[in-house]
Amino acid sequence: MLGRSGRAVIVPYTQFMPATDSEKAILTPEMLEFIGRSTPPVTYVVRARDILEFNAAIAGELPDVTGDVRDAVLEVDMALGTIVRSFLSAPFDPPFPEPFVDILDGGSEYEFHKPIRAGDEIEVVRKMLDIFVKRGRLGPMLFKVTEVEYTDGDGGLVATQRSTSISYGRETAA
Repeated sequence: MLGRSGRAVIVPYTQFMPATDSEKAILTPEMLEFIGRSTPPVTYVVRARDILEFNAAIAGELPDVTGDVRDAVLEVDMALGTIVRSFLSAPFDPPFPEPFVDILDGGSEYEFHKPIRAGDEIEVVRKMLDIFVKRGRLGPMLFKVTEVEYTDGDGGLVATQRSTSISYGRETAA
């Protein structure tokens, strides 16, 4: 949208309101028990090819993956920190009792602490930090805030990711 000056004006797509008591009832004791719960760890070994392919994909130039990549990786042996986005955590066990079908990505923030290199073992653990309900234009919305820690083989923190997911709309089938 353009303002009077001809410059772009940012307009929020939705305004969130406090949830009503009936909307807050969506939060069950079973859901609230997930706060503080962590997923089992998953370990990834970073391969030289992973670094080359990820860095090339971010640059918009996909490499020839049929040949030997050792020489190319010698020049780019350190992964971009954002490679952690490709390391998925395990699901919660038991699964989170999701009340709605529709899910939005509410955003993620990353903090990088150490470089990632070929041969590193990266362990991924996700922890539920908070769960709450707000009301939007589409009705009640369930917010889940999680933190993912990425650690190396020595237990050193490599990166931290804080994410929010939002579920809303149609209720899941019982």
